[in-house]
Amino acid sequence: MTREHNLTFEEMRGLLYRRDVAVSQHRAALARSLGLTDVEMLALIHVDAQGEMAPSAIAAVLHLSSGGATALVQRLERRGHVTRHPHPTDRRSILIGLSPATATLLAEAYAPLERGMASVAAALGDGERAAVAEVFTQLASLSEELDTSLRREPQREPEVPVRPVPSLWA
Repeated sequence: MTREHNLTFEEMRGLLYRRDVAVSQHRAALARSLGLTDVEMLALIHVDAQGEMAPSAIAAVLHLSSGGATALVQRLERRGHVTRHPHPTDRRSILIGLSPATATLLAEAYAPLERGMASVAAALGDGERAAVAEVFTQLASLSEELDTSLRREPQREPEVPVRPVPSLWA
C-alpha cells in the first residue's frame, strides 16, 4: 500500500537546496582535484554537455566578456583540458572540445551519479517518470526565466555605508 504525500513548497525548496549544495560541493571538489577554478570547471561541464562550443557560446553561458572567455579557453588549453579546431561551417570561428583525457576524467567523476540516477529512474513507473520529467522541465524553465529577467534589470551597486570623513580642521 502506497502512502500519498503532499509535497509542500517548503519541502520542495529544501530538497532542491540539498541537491544544489551537493552538486556545487561535488563540482568544487572535482575542480580542486584538477587544479581548476569554479568558472573553469563550469566551462568544462558546459563543453562536455554540448560536445563542442564556440568561445562566444562559452562566454554567453558563463556571462563572460569575449576577452574573458578567450583567456579562460587559453588556460584550459595550456593545461591540456580542451582542444581547438576550425568550425566546419564558419571559417572565422573555432570550436572548443574536451581533450580525451579530460573527457575520461569527467565521465569517471560523474559515473556514480549517473548510475544512481538511472537506478532511481528505473524504480519509477511510467506515470511517475512522466510526472518527474514534467516537474523538472517546469522548474528548469522557471529558473531560466528568472535568470533572464534578472539580467534585464539594471545592475545595482552594492550599498556602501557612508561615514563622514573627519576633517583635520574641524
